[in-house]
Amino acid sequence: MKFNWTDNVVMRAMGKIADMICLNVLWLICCIPVITIGASTTALYTVMLRLVKDEEGYIFRGFFKAFKSNLRKSTVIWIILLLLGIVWTVDFRVAGMIPGTAGVIFSAVFMALGFVLLSVTAYIFPLTARYENSVKDTFKNALILSVAKLPYTVLMSAVIVAAVLASLWSTFTLLLALPVWMLIGGSLIAWINSYILRRVFVVFEGSDSTTEEENKG
Repeated sequence: MKFNWTDNVVMRAMGKIADMICLNVLWLICCIPVITIGASTTALYTVMLRLVKDEEGYIFRGFFKAFKSNLRKSTVIWIILLLLGIVWTVDFRVAGMIPGTAGVIFSAVFMALGFVLLSVTAYIFPLTARYENSVKDTFKNALILSVAKLPYTVLMSAVIVAAVLASLWSTFTLLLALPVWMLIGGSLIAWINSYILRRVFVVFEGSDSTTEEENKG
């Protein structure tokens, strides 16, 4: 019997890894201007949400098409998130300087708000990649999903936080993590979270949904 290499599990896995490496490099390059981080992340999820469903496509063409079509909206979203993150960081540091019980309470409050901000961030770029909505509605939907699908929210947030903390744990782990982030780190997180998001979107839409990212290119 003739062996079909195209159906071989190892070869398919290697193909997926190669796609993820290409996506990660594209994502990093397009993040370099900083202001385009939002559009780059949206493009990453546009392609990754297809990859986890085994929908074949052109990685480069799909990425740049999504990047271009979502540039304006994703940039606005990114700027809003960046400003919120700066405000949160300043407030959290100030809360940590308050002595006594009040400082503990304020720190706890801002920790909770930080989780909300992280949760919204975890949802908002995949939502932008998948659906056509205004910036306001995209934020609203991200917040609703963060609360309505809390177990999935916690899981996705944990993936992001664990990856960052593990990288920054020490100088040694940072040196080990840098090559991983450069090669596949960002796309690996997007891949894991895309599998989780499939469950979220199926429950949210219903199994007969036809509002896939077809309209997103």
